[in-house]
Amino acid sequence: MGLAALIVYVTLGRRRIDYRFVLIGAVLPDLAAAWPGSHSLVVVALLALVAMVLPLREKRLALFGLPVGWLLHLVGDGMWDYPRVFLWPAFGADVPVHPEPYSWDLVADPLAHLSTWGAELAGLLLLAWFWVAFGLGHQGRARLFLKDGYLRPWDGPGDTVGADNP
Repeated sequence: MGLAALIVYVTLGRRRIDYRFVLIGAVLPDLAAAWPGSHSLVVVALLALVAMVLPLREKRLALFGLPVGWLLHLVGDGMWDYPRVFLWPAFGADVPVHPEPYSWDLVADPLAHLSTWGAELAGLLLLAWFWVAFGLGHQGRARLFLKDGYLRPWDGPGDTVGADNP
């Protein structure tokens, strides 16, 4: 989630982007992992198509954050190393199962998975940076973010944006 938010922020900035959908899209591939096709590029394309065609004009950009977050999750997983999964169905109709990075082995033998723990820690630190940089812990700013998903500039503890907008 942290890396997806950072990539979107660095490339698109604070424009009227609904970061809620980017963050949700960044975790959905693992939540939908029961279906092996969830780590396929075709799913991202279908989500993007639905986000562009179905909603009203005002909601298109917000909903488009879902496939963007989903795609950034696949990039973070390095799915190009598993082309049968990433490019499904290009290599056949059978949906291949990609190796799951998350298992009880992460907890049972954490030293064998330092890169995974390091990546998760980096993502958590990025989310903490967003929390601090945009003052989400002050004067109802987190509640306002949850309401519209917009990252508002923050000028420090005296900034009252969000205080009057519960």
